[in-house]
Amino acid sequence: MARQMTQEDRRRIDHLLAAGMTIGDIAADLGRNKTTILREILGRAVPCDRGYGCSNTLCAKFQTCTRTKGYGGNPKRLFRCTPGCFEACPEFVERTCERLRAASRVCNGCERLHNCPMHKRVYDADGAEANRQGRLHESRRGIHPDAAQVAAMNAVLSPCTLRGQSIRNVIANNPDVFLGVAERTVYDYVADGLFDVRRGDLPEACRRRPRHRRPVTKTDARCRVGRTYREFLEFCRINQVEEYAEIDTVIGQVGGKLLFTIYLPGGLMLAFLRERRSSATCVRVFNRLWEAAGPELFVRLFFVTLADNGGEFSDPTMIENYRPDPGHNPKKLAPRGIRLFYCDAYCSSQKPHVERTHRDLRRILEHGTSFDALSQDAINLALSHLNSYTRGVLQDRSPYDVFVERFGEAGRLFLGKLGIERIEPNDVTLDPRLLGERFKRHAAQVVLKRNGVTTPDKK
Repeated sequence: MARQMTQEDRRRIDHLLAAGMTIGDIAADLGRNKTTILREILGRAVPCDRGYGCSNTLCAKFQTCTRTKGYGGNPKRLFRCTPGCFEACPEFVERTCERLRAASRVCNGCERLHNCPMHKRVYDADGAEANRQGRLHESRRGIHPDAAQVAAMNAVLSPCTLRGQSIRNVIANNPDVFLGVAERTVYDYVADGLFDVRRGDLPEACRRRPRHRRPVTKTDARCRVGRTYREFLEFCRINQVEEYAEIDTVIGQVGGKLLFTIYLPGGLMLAFLRERRSSATCVRVFNRLWEAAGPELFVRLFFVTLADNGGEFSDPTMIENYRPDPGHNPKKLAPRGIRLFYCDAYCSSQKPHVERTHRDLRRILEHGTSFDALSQDAINLALSHLNSYTRGVLQDRSPYDVFVERFGEAGRLFLGKLGIERIEPNDVTLDPRLLGERFKRHAAQVVLKRNGVTTPDKK
């Protein structure tokens, strides 16, 4: 039996790559097959954009460029030494490094690694070990079905169960819908909240003590491979990422409308009102953000994004990619240039920024209130006030002001397209009355009910 690759082996590979040794030399040093070493490096190397675009030499035509300072007789025109000229140049062709065409396809050992303007790939021992541990851990969790299969099973299971039928009976009468899914697995899906039906709706479930189950994720385990929290930490360390986006969901009343919330670097909060908690809905939100922000700003905002384990975030492929030509070739995907990672199961403390901002949002949208009567315009109004609220951690500035200062006119236009405006500090309102007296009364009744005080219903 082949010997398992250890952490010490990975550190040795990292060291030898930095020393400029070839794959054959590394294999001989470790007493391994060359294919084993190559598979390890290619499979666990991490993309690194640290320093990307820091020099105009990113352009393949830089050395032969004829755009001198007096190009075209107009000194205001782009010329070769203008900082960032490649960003606006119509003739820009991105250069690729010959090193990435070598056998290892990584940048370890390159003298220009820290000031190279091109895309890079780095093999890091700690990152490789995190990737291995994540793959082993997630492969033992089991596999959840995709969104389409969940919807098909839910459409059959939930109505029948609410009529008093058992899960066994529903599976027996609909074998084509539950093909390859065991009865015990369906019970687990119900316990995980993947269906509209809940454990309390099952005929015999409440008469039995629930068996002990380890915490599991609601996302498909295959989605989490290469995207665990430990790999997130290693990716941020290698790419020197200090700020990142966090995404979550805020629920109104169970079964009603909900909010997809996004915390952006700098403390700004976005929220989108949606009917269902599904992965397709989440993808549509990111498609809208892609169109509103444009590729450059979108990558700056969502370069690294951290999500919890809700089923609505279970399609990372369509979040990280888009269809450039859906009319003619809907299966073709192009990368957006971002990476999505997941927190550990039941560890909301790993994304504290969005959770903390939810507390301020709940001052307007009281916990337990229904969002069914609200519109996206009402949510935008609430976000405008929330993002105009000054924070001590921002040196008594508002997230809106910090965001516009950091991202300039492009950031202000982006917020304008989403309907978020700046509110004067003295006019900021973090209270349900912001959304009208009717919503205020509804929120007051929810608070009283939560505290055990009942009020007569008014017709």
